[in-house]
Amino acid sequence: MRKLLSISILMVLILSIGSTELLAKQQSNSSSKNYLTFSWFFKPASLGAKLRVANNVYATGNIDYRDSTKDLEFQGGAVYLFPPKILIFKLYAGGGYQFSRNEGFQYPYISVGTNFLFLFSEIVYPMKSGLDPKYRAGFSIRF
Repeated sequence: MRKLLSISILMVLILSIGSTELLAKQQSNSSSKNYLTFSWFFKPASLGAKLRVANNVYATGNIDYRDSTKDLEFQGGAVYLFPPKILIFKLYAGGGYQFSRNEGFQYPYISVGTNFLFLFSEIVYPMKSGLDPKYRAGFSIRF
């Protein structure tokens, strides 16, 4: 319960800090910067989306298919895309919750990743003891 509360507070802080559009009048960028991601390099195969909700804050959703358990896992959360670029890399970090088709709610997670050119990579750290981090890498389409 304590971990759920800490993840919830972290997501609220990310949303409130990143929503500078609400706090000050700024010129908004007319081009949307949403991302659609495809990953199959590491198991499981994954399909995901990052939808812009505020300046540098994105709502995320991923669907992973695990062949070993014949199960679909759904992840939903929020990430903050850090404004400065490091060479060609755009870093982001965030968190959320994971649900399973067969088991229901499983655990909260923290994710760290990067977008570069038309590719992306991501590490998902489960907030449950005994579980290893998951890795994703693949193509990212900006629309």
